[in-house]
Amino acid sequence: MFISDHLDKLPEQPWVYLFKDKKDTVLYIGKAKNLKKRVSQYFAPGSLRKQEMLKVADHLDFLIVKTESESLYLENNLIKKYQPFYNRMLKGGNGYAYIKLTNHPFAQVLVTMKKKDDHSLYIGPKHHTKELKNFLQYLRMVLQYRTCPITQFLKKKVCSDYYFQLCKGWCEDCPQRDDMQQKLSHDEAKEQYKKLIQTFSSFFKGNIQPIEKELKSQIEEAVKIQNFEWAAKLRDIYLHLAQLVEKQNVELSKQITGSILSLKKIGETVVFILLQFFEGRLIDVIRDKVSDEQDFSTILSGFELELWELKKEEKSDTVFARSEKLRFTKEERAIFDEMINKFLESYLIVTSFEGENLNNDLLKTLQERYQLKKFPYRIECIDISHLSWSRMSGGLSCIKGGLVEKKGYRKYKIQSVIDENNNDYLALREVIERRFHLDEQLPEELPDLFVLDGGKGQLGILKTLYEENQNFRLLFSKIQFVALGKGEARKKTKIWTESKKSSEVIGEHLYFFDEHFQIQTIPLVYDQADRILIKIRDEAHRFSNAYRKQQMKVEWK
Repeated sequence: MFISDHLDKLPEQPWVYLFKDKKDTVLYIGKAKNLKKRVSQYFAPGSLRKQEMLKVADHLDFLIVKTESESLYLENNLIKKYQPFYNRMLKGGNGYAYIKLTNHPFAQVLVTMKKKDDHSLYIGPKHHTKELKNFLQYLRMVLQYRTCPITQFLKKKVCSDYYFQLCKGWCEDCPQRDDMQQKLSHDEAKEQYKKLIQTFSSFFKGNIQPIEKELKSQIEEAVKIQNFEWAAKLRDIYLHLAQLVEKQNVELSKQITGSILSLKKIGETVVFILLQFFEGRLIDVIRDKVSDEQDFSTILSGFELELWELKKEEKSDTVFARSEKLRFTKEERAIFDEMINKFLESYLIVTSFEGENLNNDLLKTLQERYQLKKFPYRIECIDISHLSWSRMSGGLSCIKGGLVEKKGYRKYKIQSVIDENNNDYLALREVIERRFHLDEQLPEELPDLFVLDGGKGQLGILKTLYEENQNFRLLFSKIQFVALGKGEARKKTKIWTESKKSSEVIGEHLYFFDEHFQIQTIPLVYDQADRILIKIRDEAHRFSNAYRKQQMKVEWK
């Protein structure tokens, strides 16, 4: 079967996958924290998983997502959209919960399974409903917010929640000043409650520090008075904070309904990604390619026949269009850009399995843009990881034909004696010597492009090696060496802003040697081709950090 032929090339990340037949009909939709591991289970000897479905399945499609939560919600929405024959669950109503903050000066906090357009603030969805309710019960003891219905609140009489310290009696303005034992005025109570709700909502957006601080304080207080049972409960809440604030962008708090279209030019092909939203939920992702013979305006006019009128926004390598009814902030636009790029990345992987590797066009763009000597079919990148100049390790990532090649990954424990002033450079030199066996015969399998994570300093190490090592001079004639440096672009929010140090725009740069062995610099364009370089650099950074942490664990044991 075509699918089973490519199991070893499947990514090991959170994905939503779709089994389809020859007519491209969706047969089954699933989610996976590790796509390769999950799909391989279908083809394992003796497997009973959806074997009837596999008899008619022809190919596999998948969508890359940022977190496991996103895979849950996108799977749910796509199943409701396509109603696949072999899916038995999630075809009906919504199975996830939302935290609802009512539109009131003293907002009521409750959990609901339905999201309405009633001017309330909805947080979620959340898939651990039982755990969420338990957590909110404990959180009430920390923040003491209001949960009573409006009919009870309007009676202006405190209920049992006040006496059990689950609420501060907001209906009667009972909260007291910190500096004197008297009730707050109505306006003061309203302002205090507003800050409380802001803390509550920002917590679920990822700002957990205020809650963490309050929990630590209460844990210490509980231990002082020897209330160890309550201290243990607070500890359990503290340990589960991160799980309950996991960010996702598949279901939005804003109730938008409409379409977002992105056109990406890759070589002589234009790939379109169409996102369709309904009441804030991403319900469909459509990706395909069209010939470059038509310009973007002609392609857009074809979409306008089926969609609402589209508002076009030009970018360097793409046209981002949205339904005229949709309005986005700068932050929301950045979220959609990231989402579109992830869906495009997964589409490029899918097309590579079908025999048409669009990544080759991106690699050709890299070759022409940076004047590379060879077509960069195999790219390797090295990064050095350390903690305060100790426990150093090296990580090497590999991309082959635009796809991650895990067989080419290598990890290096730095063995040489390192001087504190130059350890990063010397560690880099050690890894290069070991990767290419410079003291022996050069290995047969060599990369076409070798990337160093750093700037001119890292690239300068190669010049020293060139002067001292004959094997490296031979290697230098076969491989293109470059360095990828962040500089002021270490903070991604600064990219494309004007530098305070010069008149240039902030961005990452590629450093390489010209024919006179002088270092030249070219700024990144940040199109889909450059994303290959950024991806392999990020992979090397992740891999080297993971190995360093692994070494530290062994030392601690």
